[in-house]
Amino acid sequence: MKTINEVMAIASGAWQLLRMRVVYVLILCVLVLIGTAYRYDVLSLGQHKALMVDVSLMLNTLAAILVAISVTFEISRELREGVASTLLSKPLGRTHYLIGKLVGISIAGIVVTGLITAGFCVIFSSAFDDAGIGQTMLMGHLLIMASVIPMSALAVMFSVLVPESIAAIATVIVIWFAHSTPAVDKIAVLYGGILPDLNLFNLKAEAAYNIASISWVYLALALLWGIIYSVFATSLASLVFSFRDLK
Repeated sequence: MKTINEVMAIASGAWQLLRMRVVYVLILCVLVLIGTAYRYDVLSLGQHKALMVDVSLMLNTLAAILVAISVTFEISRELREGVASTLLSKPLGRTHYLIGKLVGISIAGIVVTGLITAGFCVIFSSAFDDAGIGQTMLMGHLLIMASVIPMSALAVMFSVLVPESIAAIATVIVIWFAHSTPAVDKIAVLYGGILPDLNLFNLKAEAAYNIASISWVYLALALLWGIIYSVFATSLASLVFSFRDLK
């Protein structure tokens, strides 16, 4: 119980993001952009339903990435300013510190992407009275919410593996590659389980056109895979972090 309390204490610092008003302003802007897709019925040749789903998935993924990389700045700042040293001088292990950051930013990311998902459902249902939210549409958004966990683990890992100046950039580049596994899966050095396959969380056309070929079991397995990969990434980060001198 004490360990859980310590982890959650660290996590509470990572989800300070949810107390920033600008976050909710940006979520509102995202929902406005999603809603404007309804006006593109002519330009999209009647495919504005699929366009709205596609826009929502893209912006929700972008929001998930931005939330995930925010933790690289937070951890780097705490290491630079000596805040991490103060925290770790207490009965708190370095592994607990990293787990706390991962849990906190994952919760923040799930809340942000969850709000966008809920907003999309309301907008889509209001715009298209004759079309309900299909299972695959909803699952596409839920998978993005689940993808926050492995992306956050990558951000935590790079915040201790590489210098502060390139941690966020390195995280974005790896996340981009991880979303493009069909293009890099032939390069064993780059893709052989080292990079996460974030393409697993992207339903693409299946969600846009509500192709009911994906079961809820797939969602559960993708979430499980994301958690397992996060454990691997955090363990690697903890191993490196244990040899790092703190100010």
